[in-house]
Amino acid sequence: MEAKMIMHPEDAKAIQMLKKVPGIDRIAEFIMEEGYEDYYRGENLGELVQVNEENFPEVYWMFQDVVKRVGIKTPELYIYNSPWMNAYTYGECRTFVALSSAIIEGMTPEELQSIMAHECGHILCHHTYYKTVLSILEEFGEKIGLITRTTVAPIVMAIRAWDRRSELSADRCAAAVVGERTFQAANLKLTCGMKDIKGDPYQLVKQAQEYNELAHKTWFDRLFQGFRIAYNTHPQMCHRAMEIDRWKNSWQYRTLRSAQM
Repeated sequence: MEAKMIMHPEDAKAIQMLKKVPGIDRIAEFIMEEGYEDYYRGENLGELVQVNEENFPEVYWMFQDVVKRVGIKTPELYIYNSPWMNAYTYGECRTFVALSSAIIEGMTPEELQSIMAHECGHILCHHTYYKTVLSILEEFGEKIGLITRTTVAPIVMAIRAWDRRSELSADRCAAAVVGERTFQAANLKLTCGMKDIKGDPYQLVKQAQEYNELAHKTWFDRLFQGFRIAYNTHPQMCHRAMEIDRWKNSWQYRTLRSAQM
């Protein structure tokens, strides 16, 4: 799979704008060269459980299948204890994917592979490069007291705006690997937190249509809805559902799905 086949136009545009931020590439290179990825690996090894052939083998082989389909170098895989369905990835030279215990227990095997493929999509598109920079600036920098959010606010805000758009590309990777219907079911579970969905997996697509009518009804609605989501780390769930519902009719989706069969 090639990154250009799943890259959302808003993601690609935002990356180009992000690269124009003064000093961003220099900061990113410094962070990677200084080995700050080891900070996260230390946290993973110290606080999370690593997945391998002997430890959670079912999850391991599901992940290996996804990695092969996406076509990336195999990241390390970890499980962490959390009641929330979630997953994340960081790193550029030594990438890893972390899955919450709740997401493993709450998803079917196909839905769990959708989550895995989403995270692998970030790696394929090299989103992890800037995501790691953002995480270090916001979290690690403040912990050691050398970097504050105030001093790097312009860079943080620029990366945050791009970060939301990058999720749309990763969603495409998930849909390409498991199919858009499975993606919608997994997305619905992430939204409501229920382990068993008894209903239409396209419910969020329907809600997206209602939301768009509400958000664009008046200039006042557009203003308030814009303020409400301005600092979100991810696009709204209904927006993500709608984007994949649109993309399923594209030649990129059909080509990628045919290759996965």
